[in-house]
Amino acid sequence: MIVIESGGTKSTWVFKSELGNIESIVTVGLHPQELFSQKQKEIQALIDNQNLAGETVYFYGAGCESAEAKTKIIFFLEKLGLKVNQVNTDIYAACLAHLGYEKGVVGILGTGAVAAEFDGEKIVRQTSGLGYILGDEGSGFDIGKRLLQKHFKGELSQEINSAISVYFNHKSILHRIHEPDGRMIIAGLTKIVRQYITETAVNDILFEAFTDFGEKALRSIGKDFPVHFIGSVAFYFKEELKEALLKSGFETGGVKKEAVFEVFDFLSKNKDG
Repeated sequence: MIVIESGGTKSTWVFKSELGNIESIVTVGLHPQELFSQKQKEIQALIDNQNLAGETVYFYGAGCESAEAKTKIIFFLEKLGLKVNQVNTDIYAACLAHLGYEKGVVGILGTGAVAAEFDGEKIVRQTSGLGYILGDEGSGFDIGKRLLQKHFKGELSQEINSAISVYFNHKSILHRIHEPDGRMIIAGLTKIVRQYITETAVNDILFEAFTDFGEKALRSIGKDFPVHFIGSVAFYFKEELKEALLKSGFETGGVKKEAVFEVFDFLSKNKDG
């Protein structure tokens, strides 16, 4: 059995090795709208190197809400010799990881952003997740975008501006972010945000982004449950996230960087998945 958790930037594969050990490998993100040929080559190499051909796959990924998106993932993986048992959303995996069969609310803050109410079996309400063009407030992309906006408005210190310039290899920022992988490049700016988190302008970005997440994603779900989180943004900025949401009246629950290991354990104990 292989469990794959995929965001917009990376995917994590968890499986048992031939020796029976639990192994994990991080590789390229497998978003259904971004299954480029280069990604196919990388995944094929992984499958070949780890002798995974023929294994059963449980896939949980960003952008997998629609039947069309699920079909794209199934076709992609089965073409590479894997047997797909289930394709579901990354937020469903987040619910399994934090709640199992319990009711509650879970959010994902990674490259993208989404929140959901879980009834112990299925997601009964999902909010945000409109994608980086229309929404995803509080996501890595959103935070990176806000940083660039302040950069171009001249609202950042020279030290941060220099760090941004180095990040873009002293080349045209506007040209670079409009390339096919521009979304991930912008989301990657969270590394600079983390580096300069004590500066007021940067801390303001995080507070505004997470407050907007609360308003756009959580307000309609309500405050009956603490909000558990999955994702690198939630994990690395957990204190800033907790503070912003608390001021909006939301309680923060557990925060995990990934869901995949807990989901692997859950499915191992519940074979029907």
